[in-house]
Amino acid sequence: MAITYPLDMPISPAPTDAELYIERNQAKIYSFSKLMHVQRNPGDRWIGKITLPLLNAVQAAEWLGFFDALDGYIGNFKMAHPDFSYIQGAAGNNQGAINGGSQTGTSISTSGWGLSVPNLFKRGDVVEVANKMKRIVADASSDAAGNAALEVAPAFYSAPANGATITTLNPGGLFRLSEGFVQPTSDLMRRHTLSFAIEELLP
Repeated sequence: MAITYPLDMPISPAPTDAELYIERNQAKIYSFSKLMHVQRNPGDRWIGKITLPLLNAVQAAEWLGFFDALDGYIGNFKMAHPDFSYIQGAAGNNQGAINGGSQTGTSISTSGWGLSVPNLFKRGDVVEVANKMKRIVADASSDAAGNAALEVAPAFYSAPANGATITTLNPGGLFRLSEGFVQPTSDLMRRHTLSFAIEELLP
């Protein structure tokens, strides 16, 4: 059977260390008077590095098979945020949705929430929309009609569909290997050490 992407990343064992942060696609230029000018470009994305605990041979075989199935830069996989599996705010999972098409950038309109709910989202909450992982960067409440404007990062590079669900439980996104390969090491006891660099799949 042919391999289809995205793959599901093995869920066990959980990473011992995770570096996951937003890389800004910005350039800075200094004028002759040493004033800094910042140029913002589309393409902000999540990048990072995942380190697994010491694996036995059986565990390592599953992970190495997963990496080989990705075929270098070709494949991609779904990964939940390793640290933020639920939100601080009062929003229920799959309760709200994108309200309107053609929305890109860092501010999106949403609907379908409870009416006049304070602290619907708290700054720092992580959500998922259309297989894209976003962090809420400002507290948000819903209005009397159940609508809410959400400020997020990284910016939407491509617009999610009108009505796309906003997931608050185990939010994640689509990623690929940023170096195209993984280099395992093993000891005399056949225990394996694995770490791998990742980048968000765009758009």
